[in-house]
Amino acid sequence: MQYGLRRIGKIPFDINRRELYIYSGYRGKNVPDEPVEKLIDECLAELDEQADPKAVLRTEAIVRRSPGDFSIGDFAVKSEALGKNLFGCHAAILLGATLSTSIDLLLHRYSKLAITKSVIMQASAAAYIEAYLDAIMDQLREELKPEGLSLCPRFSPGFGDFGTEYQPAFLEAVDAKRYLGISLSGESQMLVPTKSVTAVIGIKGDNHA
Repeated sequence: MQYGLRRIGKIPFDINRRELYIYSGYRGKNVPDEPVEKLIDECLAELDEQADPKAVLRTEAIVRRSPGDFSIGDFAVKSEALGKNLFGCHAAILLGATLSTSIDLLLHRYSKLAITKSVIMQASAAAYIEAYLDAIMDQLREELKPEGLSLCPRFSPGFGDFGTEYQPAFLEAVDAKRYLGISLSGESQMLVPTKSVTAVIGIKGDNHA
Protein backbone atom coordinates (compact mmCIF):
# COMPACT_ATOMS: atom_id res chain seq x y z
CA MET A 1 0.00 0.00 0.00
CA GLN A 2 1.35 3.38 -1.02
CA TYR A 3 0.91 6.34 1.31
CA GLY A 4 0.69 9.92 0.14
CA LEU A 5 -1.09 11.65 -2.73
CA ARG A 6 -2.14 10.12 -6.02
CA ARG A 7 -4.20 11.35 -8.98
CA ILE A 8 -6.64 9.39 -11.16
CA GLY A 9 -8.09 10.56 -14.45
CA LYS A 10 -10.60 8.94 -16.77
CA ILE A 11 -11.06 5.21 -16.28
CA PRO A 12 -13.67 2.83 -17.76
CA PHE A 13 -16.96 2.50 -15.87
CA ASP A 14 -20.55 1.43 -16.44
CA ILE A 15 -23.57 3.51 -15.49
CA ASN A 16 -25.97 1.89 -13.06
CA ARG A 17 -29.22 2.41 -14.98
CA ARG A 18 -31.42 1.44 -12.03
CA GLU A 19 -29.65 4.01 -9.85
CA LEU A 20 -30.18 6.63 -12.53
CA TYR A 21 -33.91 5.80 -12.60
CA ILE A 22 -34.10 6.33 -8.85
CA TYR A 23 -32.35 9.70 -9.11
CA SER A 24 -34.92 10.60 -11.78
CA GLY A 25 -37.81 9.83 -9.42
CA TYR A 26 -38.72 6.30 -10.55
CA ARG A 27 -39.28 3.73 -7.80
CA GLY A 28 -39.96 0.00 -7.64
CA LYS A 29 -41.27 -1.42 -10.89
CA ASN A 30 -41.97 2.06 -12.23
CA VAL A 31 -39.56 2.61 -15.12
CA PRO A 32 -39.17 5.39 -17.72
CA ASP A 33 -41.12 5.21 -20.95
CA GLU A 34 -39.44 5.26 -24.35
CA PRO A 35 -39.23 9.08 -24.73
CA VAL A 36 -37.59 9.40 -21.31
CA GLU A 37 -35.19 6.53 -22.09
CA LYS A 38 -34.23 8.45 -25.23
CA LEU A 39 -33.59 11.56 -23.11
CA ILE A 40 -31.41 9.51 -20.76
CA ASP A 41 -29.37 8.19 -23.69
CA GLU A 42 -28.94 11.76 -24.98
CA CYS A 43 -27.84 13.01 -21.56
CA LEU A 44 -25.33 10.21 -21.07
CA ALA A 45 -23.90 10.84 -24.53
CA GLU A 46 -23.46 14.53 -23.70
CA LEU A 47 -21.82 13.65 -20.39
CA ASP A 48 -19.40 11.32 -22.17
CA GLU A 49 -18.47 14.21 -24.43
CA GLN A 50 -18.33 17.03 -21.86
CA ALA A 51 -17.27 15.45 -18.57
CA ASP A 52 -13.64 15.38 -17.46
CA PRO A 53 -13.79 13.05 -14.44
CA LYS A 54 -10.76 13.18 -12.23
CA ALA A 55 -9.90 12.39 -8.65
CA VAL A 56 -7.17 12.89 -6.09
CA LEU A 57 -6.54 10.47 -3.24
CA ARG A 58 -4.38 10.94 -0.16
CA THR A 59 -3.64 7.78 1.83
CA GLU A 60 -2.52 8.32 5.42
CA ALA A 61 -2.28 6.41 8.68
CA ILE A 62 -5.01 6.86 11.29
CA VAL A 63 -3.87 8.10 14.70
CA ARG A 64 -6.57 7.63 17.34
CA ARG A 65 -7.03 9.57 20.56
CA SER A 66 -10.42 7.92 21.16
CA PRO A 67 -12.92 6.07 18.93
CA GLY A 68 -14.47 9.36 17.84
CA ASP A 69 -11.38 11.60 18.00
CA PHE A 70 -8.59 10.86 15.54
CA SER A 71 -6.43 12.15 12.70
CA ILE A 72 -5.94 10.90 9.17
CA GLY A 73 -2.51 12.31 8.46
CA ASP A 74 -2.87 16.00 9.32
CA PHE A 75 -6.65 15.92 8.89
CA ALA A 76 -8.09 16.00 12.43
CA VAL A 77 -11.65 14.77 13.03
CA LYS A 78 -14.04 14.43 15.94
CA SER A 79 -16.90 12.23 14.74
CA GLU A 80 -18.45 9.17 16.35
CA ALA A 81 -20.13 8.23 13.06
CA LEU A 82 -16.94 8.33 11.00
CA GLY A 83 -15.05 6.66 13.82
CA LYS A 84 -17.52 3.77 13.76
CA ASN A 85 -17.17 3.51 9.97
CA LEU A 86 -13.38 3.31 10.37
CA PHE A 87 -13.46 0.71 13.15
CA GLY A 88 -10.62 -1.77 12.61
CA CYS A 89 -8.90 0.44 10.02
CA HIS A 90 -5.21 1.34 10.31
CA ALA A 91 -5.24 3.86 7.44
CA ALA A 92 -7.70 5.79 5.32
CA ILE A 93 -7.96 7.48 1.95
CA LEU A 94 -9.12 11.08 1.65
CA LEU A 95 -10.83 11.21 -1.76
CA GLY A 96 -11.87 14.19 -3.84
CA ALA A 97 -13.47 13.81 -7.27
CA THR A 98 -15.28 15.95 -9.82
CA LEU A 99 -16.85 15.88 -13.27
CA SER A 100 -15.51 19.42 -13.96
CA THR A 101 -17.07 22.87 -14.39
CA SER A 102 -18.26 22.03 -17.90
CA ILE A 103 -21.00 19.88 -16.39
CA ASP A 104 -22.23 22.76 -14.23
CA LEU A 105 -22.51 24.85 -17.39
CA LEU A 106 -24.43 22.04 -19.08
CA LEU A 107 -26.83 21.73 -16.14
CA HIS A 108 -27.35 25.49 -16.00
CA ARG A 109 -28.10 25.69 -19.73
CA TYR A 110 -30.78 23.00 -19.61
CA SER A 111 -32.35 24.49 -16.46
CA LYS A 112 -33.14 27.55 -18.62
CA LEU A 113 -34.09 25.77 -21.83
CA ALA A 114 -35.72 22.42 -21.10
CA ILE A 115 -37.04 21.54 -17.63
CA THR A 116 -37.65 17.83 -18.31
CA LYS A 117 -34.20 17.35 -19.81
CA SER A 118 -32.74 19.36 -16.94
CA VAL A 119 -34.16 16.86 -14.44
CA ILE A 120 -32.85 13.91 -16.43
CA MET A 121 -29.44 15.57 -16.87
CA GLN A 122 -29.17 16.16 -13.11
CA ALA A 123 -30.00 12.50 -12.46
CA SER A 124 -27.64 11.31 -15.18
CA ALA A 125 -24.77 13.42 -13.85
CA ALA A 126 -25.36 12.09 -10.32
CA ALA A 127 -25.30 8.50 -11.59
CA TYR A 128 -22.26 9.32 -13.72
CA ILE A 129 -20.06 10.48 -10.85
CA GLU A 130 -21.26 7.62 -8.64
CA ALA A 131 -20.26 5.15 -11.35
CA TYR A 132 -16.86 6.84 -11.61
CA LEU A 133 -16.36 6.59 -7.84
CA ASP A 134 -17.45 2.93 -7.85
CA ALA A 135 -14.88 2.22 -10.57
CA ILE A 136 -12.16 3.87 -8.49
CA MET A 137 -13.19 1.76 -5.50
CA ASP A 138 -13.06 -1.40 -7.61
CA GLN A 139 -9.58 -0.48 -8.85
CA LEU A 140 -8.37 0.16 -5.30
CA ARG A 141 -9.79 -3.15 -4.07
CA GLU A 142 -7.91 -5.03 -6.77
CA GLU A 143 -4.69 -3.23 -5.87
CA LEU A 144 -5.06 -3.92 -2.14
CA LYS A 145 -6.27 -7.52 -2.39
CA PRO A 146 -2.78 -9.10 -2.73
CA GLU A 147 -1.81 -7.40 0.55
CA GLY A 148 -4.82 -8.85 2.37
CA LEU A 149 -6.38 -5.38 2.68
CA SER A 150 -9.96 -4.28 2.10
CA LEU A 151 -11.95 -1.05 1.93
CA CYS A 152 -14.75 0.33 4.06
CA PRO A 153 -17.69 2.10 2.38
CA ARG A 154 -17.18 5.74 1.37
CA PHE A 155 -18.17 8.23 4.06
CA SER A 156 -18.67 11.87 3.07
CA PRO A 157 -18.85 15.12 5.05
CA GLY A 158 -22.51 15.71 5.83
CA PHE A 159 -23.16 12.16 7.08
CA GLY A 160 -24.12 11.99 10.75
CA ASP A 161 -21.88 14.09 12.96
CA PHE A 162 -19.19 14.28 10.29
CA GLY A 163 -20.47 17.68 9.23
CA THR A 164 -19.80 19.87 6.21
CA GLU A 165 -17.72 22.15 8.43
CA TYR A 166 -14.90 19.69 7.71
CA GLN A 167 -14.97 20.46 3.98
CA PRO A 168 -12.41 23.33 4.01
CA ALA A 169 -9.79 21.26 5.85
CA PHE A 170 -10.61 18.23 3.68
CA LEU A 171 -10.14 20.16 0.44
CA GLU A 172 -6.87 21.55 1.73
CA ALA A 173 -5.66 18.06 2.69
CA VAL A 174 -6.07 16.78 -0.88
CA ASP A 175 -5.09 20.11 -2.52
CA ALA A 176 -8.44 20.01 -4.31
CA LYS A 177 -8.29 23.55 -5.70
CA ARG A 178 -4.99 22.86 -7.42
CA TYR A 179 -5.65 19.37 -8.73
CA LEU A 180 -9.43 19.36 -9.24
CA GLY A 181 -10.56 22.98 -9.32
CA ILE A 182 -12.95 22.32 -6.42
CA SER A 183 -13.88 25.16 -4.07
CA LEU A 184 -16.69 25.96 -1.61
CA SER A 185 -19.69 28.23 -2.11
CA GLY A 186 -19.66 30.57 0.88
CA GLU A 187 -21.38 29.71 4.13
CA SER A 188 -23.29 26.76 2.64
CA GLN A 189 -20.03 24.79 2.30
CA MET A 190 -21.37 23.29 -0.93
CA LEU A 191 -18.82 21.95 -3.38
CA VAL A 192 -18.24 23.78 -6.65
CA PRO A 193 -18.41 22.30 -9.29
CA THR A 194 -21.63 20.79 -7.95
CA LYS A 195 -20.98 17.33 -9.35
CA SER A 196 -18.05 16.83 -7.00
CA VAL A 197 -17.59 14.50 -4.06
CA THR A 198 -15.33 14.27 -1.03
CA ALA A 199 -15.19 11.08 1.02
CA VAL A 200 -13.15 9.10 3.52
CA ILE A 201 -12.44 5.45 2.69
CA GLY A 202 -11.08 3.25 5.46
CA ILE A 203 -8.44 0.56 4.82
CA LYS A 204 -8.37 -2.52 6.98
CA GLY A 205 -6.60 -5.86 7.05
CA ASP A 206 -6.02 -8.81 9.42
CA ASN A 207 -2.26 -8.23 9.36
CA HIS A 208 -2.56 -4.72 10.81
CA ALA A 209 -3.38 -3.53 14.31
